[in-house]
Amino acid sequence: MGHTIRRVTAVVMQVEDRVGVLHEVLSVLRDAGVNMLAVASQRRQGTALMAIPEDVNAVRELARSRGVSLQSRQVFLIEGDDRVGALCDITGALADAGISIEDIAALSAAKRYAAVLTFADADLEAAGRALGLDEE
Repeated sequence: MGHTIRRVTAVVMQVEDRVGVLHEVLSVLRDAGVNMLAVASQRRQGTALMAIPEDVNAVRELARSRGVSLQSRQVFLIEGDDRVGALCDITGALADAGISIEDIAALSAAKRYAAVLTFADADLEAAGRALGLDEE
């Protein structure tokens, strides 16, 4: 299929809805040497910032030292060679298993694509099985 699928930990925090807040958060992470695999922001029920860091423990420690409250959640990070219908195998496997995707963010660049899929907590294990992951 030409892709890799990983179950990873994302951190989520509520942020103030104001100009420059994303820059401030990303600057703190940069200054701490934390590389981000993905970042998404949502202005639904308040403003939330979801990030998938390479080193989730570094982000947790940084947040703790600054008094920032974080929530964690498991998500799936998919990366692969871009082609027409690249996500159809994945979305088809989930649909066939009767699993609803909560949210998806995807991007294609330089003939590669990446997607982050979120699911209800109750569906995580089944989603992993449907995607062919050996869940531990």
